Amino acid sequence: MFRYITRTKQTFSGGRCPSGRCWPFTIPRMPKDIAHYNGLYGDDKAQVSHTYVYSQLIAPRPRTTNWGLKPHVHGNLYQLFFLEAGQASLDAGADSEELITPCVVLIPANTVHGFTFSPQVKGRSLTIAEALLDTILQVSPSILIELNSLYVLTEFTEEESFAELLALERLIHAEMHSQLPERQLALNAYFKLLFVKLFRLLKHQQNKADGSSNRNLHYFHEFQKSVARAAPFEKKISDYARELNITPVHLNRICQAVKGKSALEIVNANTIRRAHNHLVYTSSSISEIAYTLQFADSGYFTRFFRKHTGLSPVAYRARAYRDETYPAAARPEVPEPDGPAVSKGSGQAPRHSTSSKSGRRI
Repeated sequence: MFRYITRTKQTFSGGRCPSGRCWPFTIPRMPKDIAHYNGLYGDDKAQVSHTYVYSQLIAPRPRTTNWGLKPHVHGNLYQLFFLEAGQASLDAGADSEELITPCVVLIPANTVHGFTFSPQVKGRSLTIAEALLDTILQVSPSILIELNSLYVLTEFTEEESFAELLALERLIHAEMHSQLPERQLALNAYFKLLFVKLFRLLKHQQNKADGSSNRNLHYFHEFQKSVARAAPFEKKISDYARELNITPVHLNRICQAVKGKSALEIVNANTIRRAHNHLVYTSSSISEIAYTLQFADSGYFTRFFRKHTGLSPVAYRARAYRDETYPAAARPEVPEPDGPAVSKGSGQAPRHSTSSKSGRRI
């Protein structure tokens, strides 16, 4: 196993650390903002279509040092990484881990993620426009809900083996570069089969209320997307409900049935997730983060953040900087915006047990 990321350092002073010791202390040098790409990594000027699909090889590199992708976001793209061999590490916002190959990493749109790869890493990546995925799977909202979280799949079944999933990705790659008639129809069929197989591996990961209708799952999926795209505090729960042509009471019942949380809890968890990303991945001041997230002032932001995590933003950032690898035992509580509630006292989102038909949720 190799160390996750080696970051350059800078000195920051001011305030007081949680242990009572005065700063200055050493923190990673970070960009002012999290990189946001409409296209692939590094392409901040791309304008991708609603039918965008891209497949590429992750090949071993002729070097001795690790390489990777810094934490970033794709606004409207869903990505899959099929890692066959070698070592890799995933940075997924509030969680990070060393990956065991072979594995498949599922990354929804608007999800902060980064990778560090060993020179020997081998695999493939597949990128698909979120709009195309919605179109392909519109008759199966339960699959869309399941795929709306970041997962790492490391255990497979005989019916849904890693080799079979990788073979489907290669069929998609070949079809993309063909000039055969009805190419889009064939691509859609391959995508349906691929995501059905992924869904079968994931279906035991989330505890959904028995009897949730497809209509409720559709409403919840649209609510999730609206929350992810809206600025914090831009909309009230009544606004989200109005977009769906349902009442706020109905929206809350749907959220409770699907996730066991109220609509407001899901919105607040999304705000905390965004705050975490700014605190850990940028050098913005607390006041700047409060302004970006549209809080009235930094004091209100601090109270809101402490209420939901148990730590002030300053203490949270200090703890993260003291341990760049974010060990589970030291990680403060950060609620999942669309997942189960975080266990009290554990300091981390609950790990779902894995079986031959399931993977780990990040």
